[in-house]
Amino acid sequence: MIDINFSELNWLAIGVSIIAGQVISTIWFVVLVGEPWAKEYGAISKQEHTKEIPMYTYAVALVCTSFLVMSIAILQQLLSVSSLSEAITLGLYIAIGFSLATSLPGYAFLKRWSAFWLAMGSQVAMILGISVILALWK
Repeated sequence: MIDINFSELNWLAIGVSIIAGQVISTIWFVVLVGEPWAKEYGAISKQEHTKEIPMYTYAVALVCTSFLVMSIAILQQLLSVSSLSEAITLGLYIAIGFSLATSLPGYAFLKRWSAFWLAMGSQVAMILGISVILALWK
């Protein structure tokens, strides 16, 4: 039987990881790939694309990041992940095994290859950042 001990989770690290995940995503989509991302969605500029995004989208992203962080924290606890190399390895497994495997079909059906690579870059960066923070902040 799997024994998840919520009282042994580092809740401060979880909170910081949620914020870090949001910051990583914001830097990725606003600073690093803002213009190409906007063009992939038919906007003429990053500013126009930002105006078109409903405010509830940010709340959805925060909830999803929270679920992602909790899932990684629980996996790390169950697998006794505590080193940088273990955190990176787990992060890459999650990024490839889950994010890529579940995102690729949707983008492939839509034939949105550039959008897929831009989105996957964000997912990999977020997952690795979150995994490292959680593993090293024990």
